[in-house]
Amino acid sequence: METVRVRDLVLGDGNPKICVPVIAHSYDELKGVLDEVVKSDPDMVEFRADFYFEEELPALAAIRNAVGGRPVLYTIRTREEGGEIAITEESYIERNLAATQYVDLIDLQLERLHPASGGGKNKSLVERVREMGAKVILSWHDFEGTPSKGALIEKMTRMERSGCDIGKIACMPRSRRDVLALMEVSVEMLEERAERPFITMAMGNLGRVTRAAGAFTGSCITFATAGMMSAPGQISAARLKPMLHELTV
Repeated sequence: METVRVRDLVLGDGNPKICVPVIAHSYDELKGVLDEVVKSDPDMVEFRADFYFEEELPALAAIRNAVGGRPVLYTIRTREEGGEIAITEESYIERNLAATQYVDLIDLQLERLHPASGGGKNKSLVERVREMGAKVILSWHDFEGTPSKGALIEKMTRMERSGCDIGKIACMPRSRRDVLALMEVSVEMLEERAERPFITMAMGNLGRVTRAAGAFTGSCITFATAGMMSAPGQISAARLKPMLHELTV
């Protein structure tokens, strides 16, 4: 499996890297949140633009300045996708492309990769983002349950074929067996199928084990907190770091 280098960070090699979300509603709130995020010493940070209510380019500039050489991931998620806002397809495209001025990675939703996501051009949104210098994490979420192992493998394979740099699957388990099924799919991708790095996680309390098990399952990034959660089941960065060290394979 290939690795992906983002600044000085290598994804897909060694322990999963810790990504901490920056969640704020205003620029004034952002400054305090950034202090806490930087103190947690993550490997990378994520700006959740769907939580932010003001002009976001100044916020991205402030994040870029505060985190130094750490990679920055930009994510905007609608309510239908488990996020906080409702926006048009055109706005989704414009905001993701504009963010590439300041960030290193863009999280795009798998469901949006239809012809309209090309913005009327003969290129996919994945291609356009990558041409502007950012890497693409292509993600798919199920907040209601966990699909079959075959369906999960199909989605992860489809992500690789899209030309993205990293695929991401997050599911809500309803039983311990759901958690084990997702972990089994991850190991199968790692050992037999994946050509690029990927991220897998089971959400909620049942799935918390997957956030610390990436060295075993092959998941290259794990999302932790330094304050507000961006998804159910996240663990604080301070608690997660020693877990990852102890569970190194």
